[in-house]
Parts: sequence; structure tokens; C-alpha cells
Amino acid sequence: MNDDLYFEKRIEELERFIEELRKFAESNDLDLSGSIRRLERDLLRIKKETFSNLTRWQKVYLSRKVDRPQSTDYIERLIADRVELQNDRFFGDDKALVGGLGWFLGKYPVVYLGQVRGKSTEEGMLRNFGYMHPDGYRKARRLMKLAEKFGRPVISFIDTPGAHPGAKAEERGQAMAIAENLYEMARLRTPFIAVIIGQGGSGGALGVAMGDRVLMLEYAIYCVCPPEACSGIIWKDQGEHAPEAAEGLKLTADDLYRFGIVDEVIPEPLGGAHKNPELTIKRVGQAIRRHLEELLKYDVDELVEMRYRKYRSIGVFIEKPPAP
Repeated sequence: MNDDLYFEKRIEELERFIEELRKFAESNDLDLSGSIRRLERDLLRIKKETFSNLTRWQKVYLSRKVDRPQSTDYIERLIADRVELQNDRFFGDDKALVGGLGWFLGKYPVVYLGQVRGKSTEEGMLRNFGYMHPDGYRKARRLMKLAEKFGRPVISFIDTPGAHPGAKAEERGQAMAIAENLYEMARLRTPFIAVIIGQGGSGGALGVAMGDRVLMLEYAIYCVCPPEACSGIIWKDQGEHAPEAAEGLKLTADDLYRFGIVDEVIPEPLGGAHKNPELTIKRVGQAIRRHLEELLKYDVDELVEMRYRKYRSIGVFIEKPPAP
């Protein structure tokens, strides 16, 4: 692991020391409250300094932490009366994507999608570690069209390193499956909100993320390819230049908000989403509700036109006059 990824170590050591000191004081009937308070103030200061100066590579590291809340956590807490739907009606059921119908906050009928990386090695293998096959994109498209048919908004939770790169996925039409999803999302006649909660890797993420509103957690990432892959392409190495690649890719939530690619950055608790999953999920739910209520005010034709303008306006280019 790169040395700059040990930024949490000092914080964790101080947290352990404070906890041990508290237990020592309790077991020996000592009053060390003053010392503990001073240490807690120092800990808070160090946390604020550390997390206000993270590099892009350090944010990549945070986005990949396995104990961050995953799509299934958000779905379980934010969507009631769920009915999960499976299979793409063509080949099979891709476990890297869950989806179905439910009631967002118990009030709004929605169709939900969620990419799942898994929280353990066993679950990761079941879920393909979040790498979706063509079957997953076709399942997502089936659910999107179902949402359109019944006038239900779509809420999509994005968390994938990328689309599955294997030969079987290519044989079954990986590129076409993603392209067809982009086509359908561009003209989908119902509100669509995408939330990037961890990794947003390349077309693997974009294939279920072309929303009217794209929200992004503070330490999530969204990029054309992982920094390690970029390092291999540019520097022809095994990922040694990944930190440099991360800087060049401009893949953080702040970068993408500045470029107009995401519509809102959702703040994470101090230390990251994994330090307080409940608060993180609450904040995500509040943000989704705000944007959903706004989108529901628009006529569906307006909605499609606004989505078209949104994506046409992304990117800046300059046309130079021809040389004399």
C-alpha cells in the first residue's frame, strides 16, 4: 500500500489510546476526565486537518473501503415494501445488480436499482465484486421500462469498479448492453435520480447512472477508468503511477461538481461514510427526497428535454478559426 494511504493510522491509534485510557480510569476508579477531554479535542482537530486536506488518491482509497454502506444498506433503510425483480428475460440473473419496486421513505412509489460489491469474500464472489455482466444491464433496462410504464421514478445507487471485463461478458454483448441502456435512459419518460455512493467506474457505472439528477457522496469517485488502469495505459506499468493518474483524472465529487457532471455533493460524516453509516444514509435520503420532489413537478416532456440539454452541455471546447 502506498505510504500516503496510512493517513487513518494516526487517528485510529489515538482513538484506541483514548478508549484504553477511559477503560483504565473506570476499572481503577480514577478521574481522568480532564485528560480524556483534552485528548478528544486533539483527536477532533487532527481529524479535521486530515480530512480537509485529502489527496485524490486518498479519496480513491476511501471510496473502496468495504465497510462503507453499500447499495443494499441504502435500499433496506430508504425503500419500504420492496419487491425485488430478477433476471433479464434473456440469459440469466446478474447478482451484481439488485432492483425492484418499492416505496421511497414509505411515501413515493419508485423503481430502485443498486450495484452491489459485497461485504465479504463470499458475497463478493456471488456479486462479481460489483462488476456487472450484460445480463445486469438488461435487467436494469427492463426495470427502467417498467418504471416508465407505471409512471414510477427510478432511483439508482452506483458502486462498481467497472463493467465485467471477461470474455464471456464480451461474447454476450457487454458494449451493446451498456449502449442500449444509455439510449433508453436518454429518453426515459419518468424521473431518474442516480446516486454515486462509492466507486463509479467507467461505462460500468454510466450504464445505470444517466439521471436527471446525479448525486455523489463526498468521498466517492466517478471516472473513465480506475487510476491503476490509467497508470498502465499512460506509463505502461503495474499501477505505480496510480496516485498521479488520480490527480489527472479529476475523479472526486468536488471536481465533478465543478465540471457540472454531478448536481450535488452529499457531505459524509467526519472520517468517511463508514464511520457513521446511519447518518450517511439519512443524508442521502434527504438529498434524494429534495430532488425527487422537484422533478415530480415537471411535465414528462419537459423532463426529457431538460435531460437532453443537461448532457449536451457537459464538456467545454473551443473552436479556433482556421489558419490564414
